Amino acid sequence: MEKKRNIVEWAMHYRQIVILVVCCLVAFGIYSLPNMRKNEFPDFTIRQGMVVAVAPGNTAEEMIEQVTKPLENYIFSYKEVKKEKTFSTSRDGIVYIQVELNDDLNNKDEFWSKFKHGISTFKANLPSNVLAVQVLDDFGDTSALLITMESKDKTYRELKKYMDDLQDRLRRISSIGRMTVSGLQNEQIAVYLDNEKLSQYGLTEQTLAVNLFSKGFVTSGGRVQNPAYILPVHVEKSFNTVYDVQEQIVYTDPSGHNIRLKDVARVVKEYPHADSYITNNGKKCILLSVEMKKGQNIVKMGEEINQTLEEFKKELPSEVNMFRITDQSEVVGDSVNNFLKELLIAIVAVVIVVMLLLPIRVALVAASTIPITIFISLGLFYAFGIELNTVTLAALIVTLGMIVDNSIVIIDNYLEKIGEGMSRWHASIQSSTHFFRSIFSATLAISITFFPFLFIMTGMFHDFLLSFPWSITLILGISLLVASLLVPFMQFWFIRKPLQTGGKGFSFLDILQKYYNKLLDVCFKHPYYTVITGLTFIVVGIILMGKLPQNLMPTADRNQFAVEIYLPTGTAIEKTSAIADTLENILRADDRIVSVTSFTGCASPRFHTAYAPQIAGPNYAQFIVN
Repeated sequence: MEKKRNIVEWAMHYRQIVILVVCCLVAFGIYSLPNMRKNEFPDFTIRQGMVVAVAPGNTAEEMIEQVTKPLENYIFSYKEVKKEKTFSTSRDGIVYIQVELNDDLNNKDEFWSKFKHGISTFKANLPSNVLAVQVLDDFGDTSALLITMESKDKTYRELKKYMDDLQDRLRRISSIGRMTVSGLQNEQIAVYLDNEKLSQYGLTEQTLAVNLFSKGFVTSGGRVQNPAYILPVHVEKSFNTVYDVQEQIVYTDPSGHNIRLKDVARVVKEYPHADSYITNNGKKCILLSVEMKKGQNIVKMGEEINQTLEEFKKELPSEVNMFRITDQSEVVGDSVNNFLKELLIAIVAVVIVVMLLLPIRVALVAASTIPITIFISLGLFYAFGIELNTVTLAALIVTLGMIVDNSIVIIDNYLEKIGEGMSRWHASIQSSTHFFRSIFSATLAISITFFPFLFIMTGMFHDFLLSFPWSITLILGISLLVASLLVPFMQFWFIRKPLQTGGKGFSFLDILQKYYNKLLDVCFKHPYYTVITGLTFIVVGIILMGKLPQNLMPTADRNQFAVEIYLPTGTAIEKTSAIADTLENILRADDRIVSVTSFTGCASPRFHTAYAPQIAGPNYAQFIVN
């Protein structure tokens, strides 16, 4: 009766099928690397939002009593809100309430929809001077790319035309999501009244204002510019030119003479007094924030954007420049390239280390399992929809050292068996089958180690680490199959002679084995001291681990940093600007700094999931330094 073949022996007999399957999987992995989804961090739910209420004319104390407290009481009536993490900031005329939701809430969109409807209804319970209550729930959206368009000579209106053209071209890239423009200053037609001329015609500011308002003029309340009493009046878009405004009839005397606005006022087109603005290296600019759609390849999107930008730059006039403040696609691309370098270093290191102990053929067989396992794993990542990001790259790097262990154990046993006189064929089969249970147990033990993260972590951290244990398990599982099914044939084909030990000449392996045997003899001779020494090292390791700096979220490795300035509440934008300009000049004096982008009175768009700028105002300035 013919003996039933085990799976290892089957793989040896049908090695052509195994090699073909492995080659196809490796080729698929190589194809998957440039095409698979890539991102800096995995997608996770941001359970944070903000409620903003505006009541012009209220002091900070009045805002707290009349608006903040009633809003907080209403917000806390929702059981999904985490009360200990929800807080408010009240200022003159405005209040910000940062809301955080419970970690077990997964469908945040459903909650925010219900919450927005509730806040809209609750607004009727607030004082009548509360103009608006808005809920912001898009904190999870981060910018993949920030682009400034700057010029000393061009106006904001001209820069906007160029920016609109750029947006039209970028919209053709399917992976791009929302695009927003910041820092734009809109022109306005301002009317400056001449009190002397008004007196000549017997008119007052109030009479003139009533007449203008009835024709579509609106004012923001006016602003006293200087002791001469200048009242700017802002004009709706229905009046397109300065001429249209100048020719408006403001009064007709009893004789039928028409008095036009130009007769009693100076009408000019100008930019309003800026409450916030953006500059790049001292030049006025506008900023384009580009977000990526979920589930897309950010590296591929970056390549398409770069191509579009290069073509667009050729059409721009010389006095208009573009600069990329942040480029997440470049960060992710560098991460992937660094991993490939680590992979190459790992292969070379394995070859060098194994060559010190074993022949070159043994080292090459063991090292070859690293790229085979990695590329097969990348192919399965692509097939299962697992993206390449900080977490999955960490899993690949962590397992690099573990991948080769399985192969070395089998190869070492194979060398021992052929050294005892067993045929290479049977030695290959038995070396794999003999250690299969041990390797499988070790693989299972290592994989299980990381799954408790999924049970002890909650909220954002749970979402962040969700793919880590599954990635580890998948990679180690592939390593187990490669070592059990492919390595037996590789060692049978390439390693034909047993390992020679104890011969003449220098042998690093013989020396290592000699002192290792002596150390084992000492350990067995003094078992109590051996156990105590081992426990001591464990305790020392725990103590040292507690002193190491710990941070669950990885630090982003970027060629930039952010600086924030806070001045006392109520500080005018002019004072904030003066201090910001001083700091900007200090930063730009450093030769290592390429650019400094200044946000005065406002904050930059979110360009990092772990970065959340504070609430901006006239007393706030921020710099992004490259």
